Amino acid sequence: MNSLRARLLAATAVLLLAFIVLTGVALETAVSERADQAEHDRLQGLSYALLGSAEITDDGSFKLAPRVLPESDLTRPESGLYAFVLDEKGSSVWRSPSLLGTVKLDMLPAVGEWLFARVERNDTTLITLAFGFRWVTDDGKDYRYTLVVAEDASTFIKQMQRFRGVLWTLLSASALALLIVELLILRWGLAPLRRLSRNLATLQSHEKRRIEGRYPDEIQPLVSNLNTMLSNDQARLLRYRNALGDLAHSLKTPMAVLRGLAEDDNLDESQRRPLRNQLARMNDILDYQLQKAAAAGKRSLAPSLAIAPIAQKLSRALTKVYAEEQTRFDVRVAAGVKAPIDEGDLTELLGTLMDNAAKYGGGEVVVGARIVDNDLHLWIDDNGDGFGEGSTQRLLERGVRADTSREGQGLGLAVAAEIVRSYTGEIELGRGENGGARVRIVIPAE
Repeated sequence: MNSLRARLLAATAVLLLAFIVLTGVALETAVSERADQAEHDRLQGLSYALLGSAEITDDGSFKLAPRVLPESDLTRPESGLYAFVLDEKGSSVWRSPSLLGTVKLDMLPAVGEWLFARVERNDTTLITLAFGFRWVTDDGKDYRYTLVVAEDASTFIKQMQRFRGVLWTLLSASALALLIVELLILRWGLAPLRRLSRNLATLQSHEKRRIEGRYPDEIQPLVSNLNTMLSNDQARLLRYRNALGDLAHSLKTPMAVLRGLAEDDNLDESQRRPLRNQLARMNDILDYQLQKAAAAGKRSLAPSLAIAPIAQKLSRALTKVYAEEQTRFDVRVAAGVKAPIDEGDLTELLGTLMDNAAKYGGGEVVVGARIVDNDLHLWIDDNGDGFGEGSTQRLLERGVRADTSREGQGLGLAVAAEIVRSYTGEIELGRGENGGARVRIVIPAE
């Protein structure tokens, strides 16, 4: 789970679910206990009313006339409200007219104690309250009784079920509403990060080299540091190129003077030849080092550059250069193929390789490129004799040439290899589809 919003939302959902469950259980328990207490108090009040109307004869008989019963439901058979009295042996000595059968209790309370319980009777649940008491007659006889008041729990159970349904429905709806609100809050809170991400993407697709706008205090230092890094990167590259231009300009005059001396007829040929050779070597070394140092290389947040326009522009220029040879250039690059590479580096890379392919090929050069697994795959094919046998990787070294029949210093492939390595890429030499040479390049596109 790499998304910050998904992580925060998942954590919030877990906490909210735990809170909702605990709250629901606590409310349900509290209401159930309160309902039980209310039922206990009601049955207890009814028990006091029954005891207040009761009479005990000298022989221990318990009497309670139906007309003095405190609840009319006690007089209607199987009304759901019952009362009965048990002696100390547990035998029934009186029952209300509403009770037609029997109710069995698991245990009897002691004298002076109340016992609140639920018992099963004929597939129904009864809520019972039993009270143990002693009755002493005027002649001193002592009797031990248990008064039991019972009520059908069906209504109570249905009420609790309705309450649970309403409770969990409301809590679930509240949880869903809170999650939606939390999602909106996260969207609002993470909006600066999304804006920063869009600005970074804009940097990679346009020439703009600065992140614009104000951001929250937690993000602004990061934005400021990124802008500073981008500014320093651009300024450093500009300084390098300006310094290289100054170096090339400053060496131009001394090299011209030495070249003039090398062509001076007053010098013997034995003197001019070594001088020309050394000047040529100096010129080769200077060209190679300038091209190597001028490469921008991989930069932070570099804009993505379309490959096709550069390749097509070079193909048009080289077509004119090799007009006599009637060399054909075929660019097979889709418009959407892009990579974060400096325009100067790409021009130098493609120009060098396409020029080599035209120079040593058989009159046909193919340039192709595509994106595979976020990597730029670029290749240049010709229909010449290829690189020949042996280790082709040596041709990527400075000064090594595969064909010495044509003019050159053996720097083209070496410069191309340096540019590719500066982008942490790979360059391979092999055989193309036409049987000629193929230079294959892989550069990370991200």
